[in-house]
Amino acid sequence: MKFRETDLPGIGKKFSVITANKEKVSVIIHISGKREIYLFSKDDFDEPACSFVLSDEEANQLGSILMGAYFKPEGEEEKEMFMKNLVIEWVNVEKNLPITNRSIRELQIRKHTGVNVVSIIRGNQTITNPSPDEVIKEGDTLVIIGNKEQIERFFQTFYPHCELG
Repeated sequence: MKFRETDLPGIGKKFSVITANKEKVSVIIHISGKREIYLFSKDDFDEPACSFVLSDEEANQLGSILMGAYFKPEGEEEKEMFMKNLVIEWVNVEKNLPITNRSIRELQIRKHTGVNVVSIIRGNQTITNPSPDEVIKEGDTLVIIGNKEQIERFFQTFYPHCELG
């Protein structure tokens, strides 16, 4: 899945998702709360195949349905148990940190902490599932995943001055 967020000055924000099946959905959230939803066909991401508008209340209702507030397929309880142990953190890479200008492989992040780097956000670019040779740069935001202990170990190892609350 690819995700992109774009500021629309004076209008609001646009969020676009390209699914694993190569389908694109874009949502424009207006400052007023109105939501425009655009669905694109697999072979044409320029012109939407259809679109519709949701009010703030309708969008909240649809979001609740998608989040499973009304119905959970079988196996959801096991997933919830797993998710309780799962922690996702967004980590800003600052100047003079031990991870800056070094590759994921060189740092051996997973070996030392158990944490996986699942994404690097660099400016307007998102590097999903970065290769071990990807160099972490100042200004990057790392998206890391692990359990609570692994995340704490990551911060103790690479951000010794930070504490998780």
